[in-house]
Amino acid sequence: MLGTLVMGDLAQAQTQSPAPVKAKSQSSGRQDRKPQVARHVSENDEAISVYADRTKAPGGGMMRVETAARSIQSVTESYISMQSPTSAPLDLVSNLPSVNVSSSDPSGIDGGAISSRGLNDNDIGFLMNGMPIANGSTASASSFIQNYIDSQNISVESMSPGSISVEDPLTSAAAGALSITTRTPSNKFGGTISGSYGSFNTSREFVRVDTGLLGNSGVKSYISLSHTRADAWRGSGVSDRKHLDFRAQKTIGAQSSIDFFLGYNHYTSYLNRYPTLVSFENDKHGRPVSTPLSYPAEFNPLSPSSYYALRGTDKDQFYASLPIKMALNHIFSLDVVPYYQRAMITLNSASRLTEGSTYSGTQAQAIDLNGDGRIRTSTRFDVATAAMSVNQQGGVVASLHWHLKDNAGQIGYWHEENTYSLRTPMVPLDQTTGAVPSTDKSAYYRGPSGSVYYATNYVGSYSLNAGFLEDTAYFLNHRMSLTGGIKVTSMTLTGTDYLPGGLGRSSQTLVSPTPRLSWSYNINSRNQVYINAEGDFRAPSPVGLITRYSTSTGKMTTSGANVKPQYSIKEELGYRYSGDFLVADISAFNFNVTNRLLTLNTYSNDVQVSQTMNAGGETIRGVDVMLSTRPLLKRFRPYVSFEYLHATMDNNLPTTTDDGGMDYLRTQGKRPIMTPKYMASVGLTYNEGPFFLNATLHYTGQQYSTFMNDQAMPSYFTNSIALGYHFPTVWIAKSPTFRLNFSNVTGQNKLGGIYAFSNNAKSTVGVNGHAIAADSAPTYSPMPPFSMMGTLSTSF
Repeated sequence: MLGTLVMGDLAQAQTQSPAPVKAKSQSSGRQDRKPQVARHVSENDEAISVYADRTKAPGGGMMRVETAARSIQSVTESYISMQSPTSAPLDLVSNLPSVNVSSSDPSGIDGGAISSRGLNDNDIGFLMNGMPIANGSTASASSFIQNYIDSQNISVESMSPGSISVEDPLTSAAAGALSITTRTPSNKFGGTISGSYGSFNTSREFVRVDTGLLGNSGVKSYISLSHTRADAWRGSGVSDRKHLDFRAQKTIGAQSSIDFFLGYNHYTSYLNRYPTLVSFENDKHGRPVSTPLSYPAEFNPLSPSSYYALRGTDKDQFYASLPIKMALNHIFSLDVVPYYQRAMITLNSASRLTEGSTYSGTQAQAIDLNGDGRIRTSTRFDVATAAMSVNQQGGVVASLHWHLKDNAGQIGYWHEENTYSLRTPMVPLDQTTGAVPSTDKSAYYRGPSGSVYYATNYVGSYSLNAGFLEDTAYFLNHRMSLTGGIKVTSMTLTGTDYLPGGLGRSSQTLVSPTPRLSWSYNINSRNQVYINAEGDFRAPSPVGLITRYSTSTGKMTTSGANVKPQYSIKEELGYRYSGDFLVADISAFNFNVTNRLLTLNTYSNDVQVSQTMNAGGETIRGVDVMLSTRPLLKRFRPYVSFEYLHATMDNNLPTTTDDGGMDYLRTQGKRPIMTPKYMASVGLTYNEGPFFLNATLHYTGQQYSTFMNDQAMPSYFTNSIALGYHFPTVWIAKSPTFRLNFSNVTGQNKLGGIYAFSNNAKSTVGVNGHAIAADSAPTYSPMPPFSMMGTLSTSF
């Protein structure tokens, strides 16, 4: 086998693993561990391991039977194992009803984007084995989540749209949480090896070794290594990714355990341009475009920032978590989850500057660009910039749980520290070839005083403390449950701008309670209804608060000043059915968001940056539907999902008028950006002996890219096919398997996502009658073309 399958796909059992990672990591909530009489599983039944035939998972593993008193949508190892091994975590959940995923890279090395129920990726919390990923520290974790795990090591991936568990170490989760649970180490020695090759010269090698149980120590572990490289599917450059995963577990008695997970990732890639709607359509139909869709492969001294080789990104990332679960007695247990991660990113670019017109912050700096010892105002010089950031995040969650006959609950504390630094020095550039002779600190440009000439020099941090309490009461022989809880979060944000004339040091402390209430009732062994309501608090991230200045004029280019925290109130009503043939999950929801925080992708000094802004209030209502079946004729397992979303903006947005005054755009009642009204997916899994096939088709409706709804990205389809064959055992190769994965099978040339939104694409008149010029044009991510990946793998 390709690994031990601890399945959550069975109809008649709530799967639990003896691993210390909480069951909420698989079903995203403490409530998921409550007793379920309808499924004949009691909470005291620790370490129930269910081994199942992967061909029986509902919908081919594209859906799982859930029991929590809130919406949870999951894909399991049955589905994941059929997909391309280069699939990023976002790709794996793209057919869930509540998510809108766009991918700009068929190799899975570069990040994509995700939104859920009308809220974008900055409003989604990301967890892996209970560890938060980039919680409030960066613009969004969706651009980096593919760095944290190889898809072969994912056991379950779950989206809980609009809700999180009270103990989850998350803020900024108005749209819920995406949770990844890694596979547990095998009890026996063995491993997996695979090799892949496909379109755009993409290649991937993967190897994993399980130690098995080491004597009577109760310890088992695995380590895996992978390497992926791919040519750019548009433009120039090669992306390269090297990755390591390590997990070790030790069981202590029947109910206590220690779990350790460690990962490392290094990748390099090259950025690409994001076209406007006009540029994309002109290019698609062979008409001239003012700006090419890709960065050229040749250096142009008159436009250094357009040279692909100066748009490279390098990232090193290390992360670790140590979940500990200790049973104190038959009533009380203690969970402690410490975690730490560190990421270093270099985002390269270039600028064309003029001597005598060089600024750092708001103040002019006499910089000798060409090194001839003189400052000449007629000298223009190309310089390289390297936006270098270091982000460190560490914390611990401790919770005391109690389990009584008709009551269960927890009380706990969460502390987290985060620091983020961003420095952008200027470096001399070869004016003929575009090469950077040296990136050593000694090569940095310096001012007359000897200090380094920085375009950005910022350090931000936050210190977070939160206490939480939750209690669940059970009634009617555990057929009904009522849960109430609250989390109170205190967050102190500090930022220091070290540029001359910058904003200096700023600090603010935010305190917010986030209550929650849920009710669940098992009508019988097949039917369940639930109600869930909770609040969410989101503070602006340190990245979005950075103020940037032009290095040519000293004028401000972006500012996150005076941004208010976002608060959301969410309600949900759900129904589930789990029968011998059909599995259904339906949820209706209502969100009210105030001071919505949006992150704008933009440019400052030719460097791609993000800026945070408030966009008023929103009301979001809709319904999610998931349907799947167990095997039909012992071969077919169909899956269907659908979402209807009705969202409106509650306020008119302030803006600057043509005469320099202030007015309001008429945005009240309009649909929010990046919010399709309809999404739908169909999937089919087919098994015939050793042969397997999985095919999916996903529809995403029209999405507006401006607040005024005067420009939109058209609706589009995505599709994929996976097919393969399991060969008989050959010597030590226990399960040799060959599979082919195809994406964008029909070869569509369409837009696949909104990269940067804007206020209004056309000139308009404000609420108070003032003329308002058209804003900058929105930009988009083109959909990757047809691609194919072939993989040969086996366990041993």
